[in-house]
Amino acid sequence: MFLLDLNLRLAYFLQPYLHAISVALVATCLVVYGDKVNGFLKRAVSSWVFVARVAAFILMCAFGYGLLALWSQPLVFWLITRIDLVYRPVVLFACFCLLGILAERKRQL
Repeated sequence: MFLLDLNLRLAYFLQPYLHAISVALVATCLVVYGDKVNGFLKRAVSSWVFVARVAAFILMCAFGYGLLALWSQPLVFWLITRIDLVYRPVVLFACFCLLGILAERKRQL
């Protein structure tokens, strides 16, 4: 009973920070998988002239990642809010652990 009560208190404590948590999850995913996006862009523009390749990279970093974060954060927030309060802290902890494991497998830690 003590653990259930502690878990519910943690869930209520996290409630005002769900927007920030969803941003952190999206940003972490972009960091872990950004090399895949950059590799796709690199293959797509490899035949372009130098100035165009640099411009494409700048646009991808400035607008591409920004739009990905901006559009996916509300979806992640919506998904988090659909998780029952009893399970929310455990699921969020598991998500960050999973992202950490994925980063470790990609040798990013």
